[in-house]
Amino acid sequence: MKLSIRKKVPFLFIPAILAGTLLFPQGAPHKTVWDGIYSEEQASRGRAAYLDNCSPCHGADLEGLNGVRLSGPEFMERWREFDVGSLYDFISKSMPRRREGSENRPGSLSEQTYTDIITHILRSNHFPAGPKELTSSAMTSYQIEGKDGPKPLPNGALVQVVGCLNPARQATGWRLSRASEPARTSTSKASTEGELTAAVTKPLGGLEFRLTNIDILGDAFNPKDHVGQKIQAKGYLTRQPGNERIDITSLEVAAQRCDP
Repeated sequence: MKLSIRKKVPFLFIPAILAGTLLFPQGAPHKTVWDGIYSEEQASRGRAAYLDNCSPCHGADLEGLNGVRLSGPEFMERWREFDVGSLYDFISKSMPRRREGSENRPGSLSEQTYTDIITHILRSNHFPAGPKELTSSAMTSYQIEGKDGPKPLPNGALVQVVGCLNPARQATGWRLSRASEPARTSTSKASTEGELTAAVTKPLGGLEFRLTNIDILGDAFNPKDHVGQKIQAKGYLTRQPGNERIDITSLEVAAQRCDP
């Protein structure tokens, strides 16, 4: 069952104390942009390609002539806890913008050129080079994060999470129990084939989230029909002590029952 409804929730501050243990469970492989994932030569090619195709909008130094910076704190807050593949997907599908007198359009560059541009962005954000060139197929293996490690996602972030659908502990409402740590997603819509495949096998966790506005789903998704099932939820995250919740945009059945 799939449903997509877009909502917004306010931004709230939460401490980062649980970052290391929650975002990456013990034993899970954790590779990052600090591992030297591109070569200096590749980033130099990327700079040339960036200047040709991207600088008219984003500036020669990634300063963001149109207000969108590709370096510094703004870049990190926008892309931290995404993998590099998510950055590649966004840029390769939406850039470069059409400009008068240019044949450039979104998706018009080669895979190698987009990859090289990504490495220029990484170098400009002071992530170190290494001995090998980055490939597009390897990007999903590497997390974008600060030098001090991953941090919990900010409130208001668009996330996906799996858990067991159960009635709320209050008199009414619904919750995801045994929920995984929320992960970034780039779309509020129903999951891609790859996302849903990952949700099926993704381990459950020890968190709990209240699902807000589930009543607006109406007859399209009757939660009473899915009690005890493993559900993938997408939505906007709010984490407050004793009131952690997800303002849903999509609900899908990942498995007919939660693992014992």
